[in-house]
Amino acid sequence: MSDRTERAFAPEPREPSRRRFMIAGEHVILRAFERDDIERCYRWMNDPNIVRTLKSRYPIAFQNEIDWLERAMRVSDDERHFAIERRDDRTHIGNASIHDIDWVSRTAAFGLFIGEPSAWNRGFGSDAIATLVRFAFEEMNLRKLHINVFDYNDRAKHVLETHGFVQEGRLQKEFYREGAFHDIVILSVFRHAEEKPQ
Repeated sequence: MSDRTERAFAPEPREPSRRRFMIAGEHVILRAFERDDIERCYRWMNDPNIVRTLKSRYPIAFQNEIDWLERAMRVSDDERHFAIERRDDRTHIGNASIHDIDWVSRTAAFGLFIGEPSAWNRGFGSDAIATLVRFAFEEMNLRKLHINVFDYNDRAKHVLETHGFVQEGRLQKEFYREGAFHDIVILSVFRHAEEKPQ
């Protein structure tokens, strides 16, 4: 696909004076957060099926989610936050971030999830990963991304590995959830193949 911005597919903006920049994948778009995303973010962060793959433990109050979204919308030197939309109908289906950015070493961590159940198991998460990685490497000029995944999240590990992620480490019995301690697996992807660990 040659056109990776919004020009080829964006509908007319609701307010003519505002036009959003977007990062386009094959099936998803990454865009900046807006205040009207709050209801969905709040619902997702209080869904046990979603938070069991995240480090969030406790119910989130609506005001706490508002505060988080306000921070996510502000420019920061060491993190970038994105809403994930379906490209076909522009539905907000999940969230993503690149964080702990080290501009000298050109490394960062990232995370994402698909929150809308109707969008699960349809390839949107895989495309969001590919789109985020491409943007980090080709536009932000990073050379390495890593993500921490619960060892029991086999689906996430499989999808990441199909995108070239390799296991760099394991934190043994690092996180307590559902009555047991769980390992966290550290998966990384490198911009240049020669940097990948053997």
